[in-house]
Amino acid sequence: MLENKSETAMTMNILEIKNLSAEYYRNSETVHALRGVSLGVAEGETLAIAGESGCGKSTLAMSVLGLVYPPQGRIISGEVIFGGKNLLAFGKHDWQRFRGKEISIVFQDPFSSLNPVLTIGEQLAETVLAHAPGMAKNVLSGLVTGALDETVFEDPGRILSSYPHQLSGGQRQRIMLAMAIINRPKLLIADEPTTSLDVTIQKEIMDLIGKLRKDLSLTVILITHNMLLAKQRADRIAVMYAGEIVELNSTEGIFSRPLHPYTRALMDSVPRMLSKTPPKALAGQPPDLSSIAKGCSFAPRCREVMDICRSSAPGEYVIGETKARCFLLDPVIKIRK
Repeated sequence: MLENKSETAMTMNILEIKNLSAEYYRNSETVHALRGVSLGVAEGETLAIAGESGCGKSTLAMSVLGLVYPPQGRIISGEVIFGGKNLLAFGKHDWQRFRGKEISIVFQDPFSSLNPVLTIGEQLAETVLAHAPGMAKNVLSGLVTGALDETVFEDPGRILSSYPHQLSGGQRQRIMLAMAIINRPKLLIADEPTTSLDVTIQKEIMDLIGKLRKDLSLTVILITHNMLLAKQRADRIAVMYAGEIVELNSTEGIFSRPLHPYTRALMDSVPRMLSKTPPKALAGQPPDLSSIAKGCSFAPRCREVMDICRSSAPGEYVIGETKARCFLLDPVIKIRK
């Protein structure tokens, strides 16, 4: 069920990403993972960043948290503004104070994110003490228990004394959410938080994220390859392809009038209940970002490709509230087609 988003005031941006480019180094190749991404995230909203694997979604999240750095990669240009500060100017100690306090992240695989040799209670306590090392034990205990209450654990005592392998996948992901919100961040990044879970547990986790967003006045960035999930949970959707945002609009606007062929292809690939029309698989593969071809990156897979698409990269066109990168939106080119 689509959340009631009218309760959320979205009058200012809590996060501003400006012309962000990042690359990774693989053997002797350079992978251009982000290419000039600009994006604002409004305070209190849920913004979905959608696209196939390898399009740059997770790299964008890692860049916001300062987790793209040598020797594996680096941010080569841009700014990430949060609270009036450019996060990319932070040093090591700045990041240690910031991550998990102002912005938190939940990854898709909770088992690999949790420490197998520490109990859940110890790991939750470490998360708090990293930002408040002198906290009294009774206050710390209250915060830890409170975080479990907020993430709907009925037997907190057993959970606190358990190790990660003693919990189910859904329980581990709720623990990751408890760790993410225990220091009361302003922004939560959920990076494919339901991928490894069954359908019933997926809904429980997404319902919990929605509840936490409302109860704690969180802003949420939801990273997903699932357009239907984005439709159900997000206020706006940014569609990414080949390290760029190719379309950005409100969720209602994206689904009522998708303007980029890639957005339409993603939507066509989603199975629909009670529909007699089978989903259409998206033909071809995402481009190799270590070798960026001239022209539009989506051109080799696009059913509406034009000659200009193969020779020139489209700029950003603004149609109403939609921003999209596609020559089909150029009024002059459209007439000539």
